[in-house]
Amino acid sequence: MELTILDPGPQRRIALADEVSIADAAELRDALALALTTSEQLELDLSGLESIDIAGLQILTALLHESHPVRITAPSEAFVQTVELLQLEPLRSACQQEALA
Repeated sequence: MELTILDPGPQRRIALADEVSIADAAELRDALALALTTSEQLELDLSGLESIDIAGLQILTALLHESHPVRITAPSEAFVQTVELLQLEPLRSACQQEALA
């Protein structure tokens, strides 16, 4: 997993790339929890995401249920296909909202 902070300001932008697996779950959860507490808005750029397993999807789904504003931008084709295959409605909606923007 490659997690890069693109903009450390109050409108925090984070890029998530490569593969996200259960081995990365704790690190991803902790990084996103910190980002939530230190920003006003969180934007996740998923354009470089090549694959994600159910543990990573669970963390992103939980993130969308936070009261903190979270936006998914540029979801990769692999991410969209996985979300569609598993019919994960919160993540599917987030991807559709990005497509409409």
